[in-house]
Amino acid sequence: MEEKKLTQQESLELISKMIKETHTNIEKGGGNIFLLWGYLWLVVALVVYTAILQTGDYRAQWLWFAMPIIGYPSMYFMLKRQEKMAVTFVSKTISKIWIVMGTCALLLSLFMLINPAAFPILFVMALIINAGVALSGLVLEYKIISVVGFIGILLSFALLMIPGINKILVFAIFPIIMLIIPGHILNSARNV
Repeated sequence: MEEKKLTQQESLELISKMIKETHTNIEKGGGNIFLLWGYLWLVVALVVYTAILQTGDYRAQWLWFAMPIIGYPSMYFMLKRQEKMAVTFVSKTISKIWIVMGTCALLLSLFMLINPAAFPILFVMALIINAGVALSGLVLEYKIISVVGFIGILLSFALLMIPGINKILVFAIFPIIMLIIPGHILNSARNV
């Protein structure tokens, strides 16, 4: 099969079309993924905070592992039920961004099992996840997602200034800003 050489204008039009198609695909089901992870993060953070507050036992931090245990199977089944969309370069790029971010988050969590005092885990996790949100928004050219990602990056630094378990409460605010509100916005855009 012969490859067609594209002019500069045709290349730009193709890239714009791929971004628009991915943008539409994100609007069709992306809100649900944001909501799944956002509400799961919020609930787990509040459960961890409450457990530590009530018992004084910091082993309640193990409850954070409920996120991947519940989140990944839920996401798998959610995506399996979703209408199949065209896979574009942009959607593959977004997927790869989250594979890298998720791998970093998992490895950091596992390292904390070896050395719990190695680094401020909530700050690092918030920074990684917010960077993923901002990158996704930039690649998609979806302003609301980019903006909340960058707001989250800035707010991540607040976690370095807050003492004790109150960091967990601040950490519980992040999914509302970064995932829950944009998830509802994406779903309402889909229903318009």
